[in-house]
Amino acid sequence: MGSGLNEVGSVFPIRVRRLTADGQLRVVYPGRVLEASPEGIVLEAYWERPPLDLGYTVLEPADRFVEYFFRDRWFVIYEIHHHQDNRLKGWYCDIIYPPRISEGEIEIRDLALDLFVTPAGEVLVLDEEEFEALGLRERDPSAYEAARSALQDLLKRVHRREHPFHQLPK
Repeated sequence: MGSGLNEVGSVFPIRVRRLTADGQLRVVYPGRVLEASPEGIVLEAYWERPPLDLGYTVLEPADRFVEYFFRDRWFVIYEIHHHQDNRLKGWYCDIIYPPRISEGEIEIRDLALDLFVTPAGEVLVLDEEEFEALGLRERDPSAYEAARSALQDLLKRVHRREHPFHQLPK
């Protein structure tokens, strides 16, 4: 994104609704829009749940998330910063149906397939079994292909060091 900022320094509240692939509500959390453009929304949110050890990073209360939602893409990128010193913990990327963005709310449906990128550039593709278990290949082949394509798009963005992955070492 990077273009089309509403007003310099202008932020406003928004609510994010995360749903499972079948539409069940998983979590609702508040955020602040930092940037809005025709391409999407960048917001800031904070981890408000108990610590969660993912094995490759730990999400802790008050960790800061900079979240990149794209109107026409099948993924969202969460840039995660440590709550104490703002050190980058990495990027967690969810493969999702394209988000529904309206005034005051973003709704996403998670497709289980994920990508995590460490600050050093290590790439972990996660939850492939969960994604396959959704049965999209048979039930909704176009969604299945779009999700797989979104993962490849993300991997290319990481490799090319496109924003927000420009912070990775060369």
